[in-house]
Amino acid sequence: MIFANGDKVITYQEDASVIKNIKAQYDKDGLNINNPYIGDTVFTKNTVSFYYDPVEVMENENTIEPAAYIISVVEPVLGSVSGGK
Repeated sequence: MIFANGDKVITYQEDASVIKNIKAQYDKDGLNINNPYIGDTVFTKNTVSFYYDPVEVMENENTIEPAAYIISVVEPVLGSVSGGK
């Protein structure tokens, strides 16, 4: 499950084994997420969170839903790494 976690964070929650696989891929090549709006990426046992600046996304992408934009960027990558879960 991926969701907006406050104003500046997108969080993906899944089984620990899936997050472990995502972390390994992240350590290897950064998950191939090349996006200037995503800053820190933080892992816990069951989550991976992506921090971003919503105002910068809104201004540069002409959107009032910055979380939706960030989700659209990370969701395909997370789906491919997690095996489509």
